[in-house]
Amino acid sequence: MELKYVLRWIQLFWLLPFSIACSTQPPASEIEPSIENTTENATLQISPTPAISPVTQMSVTNASPGWNRNLTVDDVAYDLYLPPGYGSNEDDDFPCLLVLPGWDFSRSSWVENSSLVEYADRYGYALIMPEMGQTLYESAYYPETELRWNAVPGGEFVRERLIPTMQARHNLLRSGQHNTLLGLSTGGRGVALVALENPGLFVAGASVSGDFSQENTPDDRLMTAVYGSFAEYPDRWTGRDNPQSRVEEWQMPLYLAHGTADDIVPESQSQLFYQALVKTHGDRIPIRYEAIEGAGHDYAFWGGQLDEIFEFIDRDRRS
Repeated sequence: MELKYVLRWIQLFWLLPFSIACSTQPPASEIEPSIENTTENATLQISPTPAISPVTQMSVTNASPGWNRNLTVDDVAYDLYLPPGYGSNEDDDFPCLLVLPGWDFSRSSWVENSSLVEYADRYGYALIMPEMGQTLYESAYYPETELRWNAVPGGEFVRERLIPTMQARHNLLRSGQHNTLLGLSTGGRGVALVALENPGLFVAGASVSGDFSQENTPDDRLMTAVYGSFAEYPDRWTGRDNPQSRVEEWQMPLYLAHGTADDIVPESQSQLFYQALVKTHGDRIPIRYEAIEGAGHDYAFWGGQLDEIFEFIDRDRRS
């Protein structure tokens, strides 16, 4: 056999394993894009799939350590922060904090005005920060609704769109993980409603300066803009979207705090909610309330609560 034919056969046998390996790779269109921790992903859209059942071992997907900014669920932006080394331990329970801003506050408000990221790093918590804007975490709109946060009500969006997307896209907020909630003012109300609408998913929460029994402020213009007047539609004000009226359903350990000098949301809102929870559940569910003398409705108060908040939401992980 001539030398050139021998060399040709050697070349073919050498290339065969490589060609087989290449032929088994999925086409580029089937590979999910990765998300870098920069702001260049503002237009990235990933269609979520239905919620995933719990698994024993997993990793965070479609996110990098540090900030993953300007991501979206439908047309709602969110930022995701992963602390260094997040999810690197085999027995990690993926502690995660869903952070709800106050009325018309930006999703970055907590980060810009407090030491929240430092606490997330110290305790190892991922932060999910959606742009909730002007929502009361309502479950429905009505013919009298003049204030519509988005195409779907805020509470429905969190339950039906945000949480399932976080589960499918990032493997976060899944059942069996250490999922927690934090909110201030209207976001504090959101903590209660999100916990009630997603029973068993969150293991602890913290609400500062929240409002929970809107029938006690019947002239509230925001409530009226969503539910219609209290005089005409009292059932809307005292029904599904009233956390205090649903205390018998409550399951989650909760930290409450309110400033006694709050001139935006009366301190009685947190106090009455706390009393109703304790009266209904006794000491079966850990509920803690702190009335901070002289504190107002501001980040000097809210940021100063982070020590107590993280000690509370993290205590089951350390016991």
